[in-house]
Amino acid sequence: MKKLKAILLACAFSSFTTTATVLSPLRTLAQTPALRVIGQEAAVTNTTDVPVWPGRFTAIDFSQTNEIITYILIADPSRTVYNTDAELSSNQAKTVFLKVIKPLRFPGATSTKITNLSIKTRTPDGQQRLYTFNIVPGCGTPTYSGISISPITRGVEQTWLVGSNQVTTLSDIERGLQMAIALGYTATNDPVVFKVREFLALARNTTPIPKAAASVNLPLSVLSSLGQLGLEKSQLEVREVPSHLNKTLRVVAP
Repeated sequence: MKKLKAILLACAFSSFTTTATVLSPLRTLAQTPALRVIGQEAAVTNTTDVPVWPGRFTAIDFSQTNEIITYILIADPSRTVYNTDAELSSNQAKTVFLKVIKPLRFPGATSTKITNLSIKTRTPDGQQRLYTFNIVPGCGTPTYSGISISPITRGVEQTWLVGSNQVTTLSDIERGLQMAIALGYTATNDPVVFKVREFLALARNTTPIPKAAASVNLPLSVLSSLGQLGLEKSQLEVREVPSHLNKTLRVVAP
């Protein structure tokens, strides 16, 4: 029996466009959010893209989780340098600042435009965590000034990275489920629908997203698809999906 279908939004909805309002550069910069918040579990589970722009710094901040930075490694240091708000040996560093430099040449070293960054931290209770990031050259006007790693607390929704590094919330996933049912992608009595609802209840009770999904045997790909669909709901009008796009739908659960 068919269950919840994975919705390949990148293909199915790529033809839908929205009208963007053109703002002057100064006005856009004034509206640039200070930090993009990413949940702690999502940041550990996924590799996060961190855009950097010439002449500007980009911060990765662990102050909210109270984690201490113990080790930093940039695979290709020829284009980006980093600094911290305190010496690593002091056990007080909680923020990393990335800055673009003119390309350097190191004998024998390889170079790439998009390199990876690893940051190892220690929590107040002694637990070690490893975060990985892709340092991506930013284009156009900066969209934010850095990333803030957020702990899981009651009253604050967890986040999950989907698609092209988009941040989705539990509310987006729930909205995506409602839309999937409305569009006929799945039936209301499909067992996976009940799994998603059980997952949402666990995650909203502070259970980390990966753990909540595993506990109900729910593929993370389903959550990503529903999250993307939930994000699109506020931008797209509900239309009939062209018949040729129906071929892109695949069953993800047996």
